[in-house]
Amino acid sequence: MTGLAELEQEPSPMTVITREEILARLQEPAFVLVNVMPKETFQDGHIPRSINLPLSDIETKARQVFPDLGRELVVYCGGPT
Repeated sequence: MTGLAELEQEPSPMTVITREEILARLQEPAFVLVNVMPKETFQDGHIPRSINLPLSDIETKARQVFPDLGRELVVYCGGPT
């Protein structure tokens, strides 16, 4: 199992992306939109085609959900976490 510490060893540049950019890129195969809200909140409403990976599950499930490290991940939530 991969821990959060291993993922932190290979930092990637982080940038801010606008809502319009997200919507324009949703069909791109290498683009993955990740919703980090709790499952219940995700079920109540989310951006179509987004994948739910709650913050509480990132450390234990991120490698399983995203085995291809070459894909671009865009992470969003409903507010400050």
